[in-house]
Amino acid sequence: MDPISVEVIAPTVTDLFHYLYCEAIFDRTEVGPRVHREIQDEYPQDLKDDFQRLSAWLIELVRRYGDAVRIKLTDPQSAEGFVKCVRHRVRRYPAFIVAGRKRYVGWDKTAVDQVLRDSILAARSGSGGQPLTREI
Repeated sequence: MDPISVEVIAPTVTDLFHYLYCEAIFDRTEVGPRVHREIQDEYPQDLKDDFQRLSAWLIELVRRYGDAVRIKLTDPQSAEGFVKCVRHRVRRYPAFIVAGRKRYVGWDKTAVDQVLRDSILAARSGSGGQPLTREI
C-alpha cells in the first residue's frame, strides 16, 4: 500500500541559514546563534506556541501511523501555500489535506485520527470510498 499523503497547512516558524561554511564560521564566532535567536524572537509568542504544539502533534502522528502516511507541512504564506489555500478554500489553520482533499480544519486530535484511520482503511480495502469532510 502506498502511503496516504497528509498535507498540513499552517503558519510555520522559519529561520534563515547561510551556506554551511558560513554557518560554521558564524558558530565559531558566536554570531550565528545570536542572529538565529533574534530571528526566532521576532515571531509572536502565540505563533511560536502553536507551531510547537503542531510539531509535537505531527511527530506523534508519524510515530502512530509510520509508513502508512506521508506528512508534508506547508506554510500558507508561501506561494505554494497560498495556491493550496485557494484551491482547498482554507481560511483557518491547521488544515489537513488528506489524499488531495480537505478533510479537517482545527486542533481536535481525535477527529484527525478518525480521518486518517478512515483514509487508511479505504486505501487498504481498495474501495476508493472517501471519508466525509470534517470541519469545525
